[in-house]
Amino acid sequence: MTNVFEGLEAALATQVKVELVERGLDQKTLAERVGIHPVTMTKYLKNQRSMPLPVLIDIASELGVSPRVLMQRAEARLRSASQTA
Repeated sequence: MTNVFEGLEAALATQVKVELVERGLDQKTLAERVGIHPVTMTKYLKNQRSMPLPVLIDIASELGVSPRVLMQRAEARLRSASQTA
C-alpha cells in the first residue's frame, strides 16, 4: 500500500510541475500565491515531503483546476508509467 501511495505522491508532484509549465508559472510564484514558503513548495514538488490536503486544494485552485482533476491527471500519469515499465 505504501508503494502505491508514494507513487501517487510522486505522480502528483510531477503533474503539478507540468501544470506550472503549461501556465508559464514557477514554483516560487505558486508558493507565494498559496501562502507557503518556497522551500516547502520545492520539497512538495521534489516528493521530499507529503503535500497536505488543504495545500493540494489551494494549489489546484491557483492552477485553475479542481483537486479531483489534478489527482485524476496524476493517476493517469502513474498508470501510464506503470504500463511502460
